[in-house]
Parts: sequence; structure tokens; C-alpha cells
Amino acid sequence: MNDMRSQEGLPDAIAELWAGRAPRRGPRPRLSVAGVAEAAVAVADDAGLAALSLQSVAGRLGIATTGLYRYVDSKRTLVEIAVDHATGPPPALPAGDWAAAVRRWSQELLATHRRHPWLSDVEPSGMPRTPNPLAWLDRLLGALADAPGLDDPMSAALLLEAVVGRYAALLRSVQPAGDGGTEELLGHLAGARAGDFPFLARAVDRDWSDVEREFDFAVGTVLRGLVR
Repeated sequence: MNDMRSQEGLPDAIAELWAGRAPRRGPRPRLSVAGVAEAAVAVADDAGLAALSLQSVAGRLGIATTGLYRYVDSKRTLVEIAVDHATGPPPALPAGDWAAAVRRWSQELLATHRRHPWLSDVEPSGMPRTPNPLAWLDRLLGALADAPGLDDPMSAALLLEAVVGRYAALLRSVQPAGDGGTEELLGHLAGARAGDFPFLARAVDRDWSDVEREFDFAVGTVLRGLVR
């Protein structure tokens, strides 16, 4: 029986991503882990993370669910390889300006989340085990290494990742300007209930739907707080 765990303690599917080749013995499989990951991303893009399962991916590939176990050993592994495929390699960052590099990194990761909105639904469970998310983290740490007076680049990197994830989720859920429900709520804040929410009442005229502006402000605030 094929052992789904590699000698390094990783599932075979994840070990294959690192090695760039299939570690299994025996006949060459009809599919590849990369093909399974691509199908998993397609399922999640179409129907969201909740729809991603061994059964749904097997159906998309036209194989039995039991056959998919030749490639992935669990739902967790399936999600991990889907995240790796959706994330892709990190972007090149501008040299010589650490703050511009961090802004570029943050904007590119937000754009990745916009292409694959379900990424913000993935709950972190520790350090990533696949190459691409780790490559993104390493690229950010490289930019932060040039920040003057920054004692803990890893904490800063994790904070920036959290900021991107939060605003990516907001981009999915925020109501557009002119939405009736939003206008009704703002009307309450500016009208009869203004006394109950005095500080919010002062801000009712702002564009609450401009999440990207808020994102730029948040990243800029983090950058200013990182340097002494």
C-alpha cells in the first residue's frame, strides 16, 4: 500500500510541489498534483471555499473520489495545494526603496485575493507548508530587511499579511455606493440617531465603499509605524 506521507513528514502531494516531480513508485499516474490543484482552484473560484472538497474536485476531473486519494490524502492537503496554485510565485519588487517594495507586495497580494476571493476564507493553521506562500513571505521579509530600526521583520510581515486578508474580505462584502441599505443606515446615523453615534454622524458623507483607499491608508500607517 502506498504511504501518503513522505519521509520528510509532509503529504506526498506537498512533497511533490517542493520536488517538482512525483515521488510515487509504480506506474505513472494519469493526473498530476498540479492538475489536481488547478481543478481545485477552479472549483473554489466558481463556488467558493465551502464547495471545495475531494468529491467536487474528483467530479471536475472526471474521476472517482477514491481515485483522487492517489494524489491528495485529505481535505486539508487539497486546500493547501489549491492555495499554492492560486497564489503563484511572488512578484518582483522595486529595489532601493523598502517602503515602495512593501507597498507593491501588499498591492499584488490584494490583487491575488481579488482574482481568487475565497483565499480570504482560508483559516491559517500555522506556517504554510507549500512553496509559493512561503516564497511570498520570504520576498516580503527581504524588503523589510532594509527598513531602518526594524527589530522584528517577521512580526511586521505577519501584520501586513493580516491587513491584506482583512481588506480582501472587505472588498468582497462591502456594499457599493448608492446601495439602499447603506444609505438607509447612514440616514439613521445622520438623523434621529445622530446623538447616539456622535462621531460616526460626522463621517456619514465619506465614501464608505472605497475599500482600496482604506487599504492604502492602512498599509501606509503600518509602514510609518515600523520605522523609528
